[in-house]
Amino acid sequence: MKLQSKDLVKLTIMLLRKYGVKIRRRLSQHFVVNDALINELMMHAMDLRPEYVVEIGTGLGFLTTHLCDAFKNVVTIELDRRLARAALELLRGKSNVNIVVGEGINFLINALRSVDVVVSNVPYGITGPLIMSVIKSNCRAAVLTIQDEVALRLKASPGSREYSRLTVMVNTFMDVELGGKYLPEDFYPPPKVSSRVVVLRRVRRWSYDWEVYEGIVKCLFNQRRRLAKKVLSRCLNELRIYGDIYDLINLVGDRRVYQLPVNTLIEVFRKLAPFPS
Repeated sequence: MKLQSKDLVKLTIMLLRKYGVKIRRRLSQHFVVNDALINELMMHAMDLRPEYVVEIGTGLGFLTTHLCDAFKNVVTIELDRRLARAALELLRGKSNVNIVVGEGINFLINALRSVDVVVSNVPYGITGPLIMSVIKSNCRAAVLTIQDEVALRLKASPGSREYSRLTVMVNTFMDVELGGKYLPEDFYPPPKVSSRVVVLRRVRRWSYDWEVYEGIVKCLFNQRRRLAKKVLSRCLNELRIYGDIYDLINLVGDRRVYQLPVNTLIEVFRKLAPFPS
């Protein structure tokens, strides 16, 4: 069933009323009502040719129906039990989908079956944690709709105001491609900010050894504008990590934390611990 944007708005309102669903803003519930956004998500997902797709945030099932039509195995996760029940109206007769009522972040981290590709119109309240769960799930790729400002941060350059701990963590493990930008009116109810599609493709696998790296990056970016050599020395002491501090100071030079490229931070980690592949 191909729905145009005007149909999506009407159907959204009808289903919400029919199933007595009151929008819960604390769960960042904003439903896609622009068919162009759904089409773009599907285009990127189909380019990845996944065997097994996990959708985080079923919502009313608009994107889910397209995923079911395109792929053999779909699991969709919805935290709100009322929405999961409403989504069944569009998903009746779809034998290749499994609706799970629960938290998407925990599902990705604890999935018994390895996740191939994640697709999600991400609830904005969990953007950072969800992206980190994508990294740690070792899924091959993810196609996400997130806040435009967060999307641009993922592509930020060292030394820029937007360059952050999330920038470093994502670019250590994933290649980032920016997609189309969408306005608040492309959602119901409209959020306060614009949104953007991002495609993340894995370049490095996560393992528990990388928790040391994550701790170092977090500690450093808590003081992102200070001289990296001073912050690094303090962080290593706090985290009880030992290494040749003079060698590390030489590596970071006189740059401030937010000026350190991802490759330099990885090199710091290499000198501190056996480096995972």
